[in-house]
Amino acid sequence: MNADECFAPWVRWANKSSLPDRSKSGVYIIGRFENEPPLGPADPLDKGVVYIGESSTARLQNRWRSFERSVRSKGKHRGGKRYKEMFGEDLSVAYISTLPGDRLMKAFLKLDSCSFLDISASDAKVDGTDELLREIDDLIIKYMERRLILLHSLANGRRPACNVD
Repeated sequence: MNADECFAPWVRWANKSSLPDRSKSGVYIIGRFENEPPLGPADPLDKGVVYIGESSTARLQNRWRSFERSVRSKGKHRGGKRYKEMFGEDLSVAYISTLPGDRLMKAFLKLDSCSFLDISASDAKVDGTDELLREIDDLIIKYMERRLILLHSLANGRRPACNVD
C-alpha cells in the first residue's frame, strides 16, 4: 500500500456489495458527488466527503446497512439520520470507500504504510501477542476514524456534514 493509497477508489453506493473488504472491520468514508468522483484512491479530506465512520467489532457491511436503513426509514445510525435530514433519501450520488482494519494493522506494524496513520508499533511496547494485537486493532480503527474527522475538519473548516458529534 502506497502512502497515498490508504483508501480504495470510490464505488457508487448502489455497488457497495462489490467492495472486497465489506466483510471486514475498518474505516469507511461516504462522499456525495454530482459528477463522477476523482479517480484513484479516495481522499478522506475531499470536500465531497459527508461522513467518516468505523466498524471496529463488526463487518463494515453491517454498518452500511444500518446507515442506509436510517436514510430510508427509521434506523438508529446517527450519520444516516443526519444524511436524511440534509439530503433526503437520495443515495444516487453517494459513493463509498474503505480502509480495512488489516491494512491499518500492517501500517501500524510497519509492514506497509498509510500517510494518515501517524503512529506505529515502534511508538509503544508491542510484544506481538494475538490478544494484544486484537485489542490494538480495535483501538487503531477507532483512533483512525476520529483522526480523519479531525483532519477533514482542519482541511475544510468544518466536520463532514453527517458527522454530528
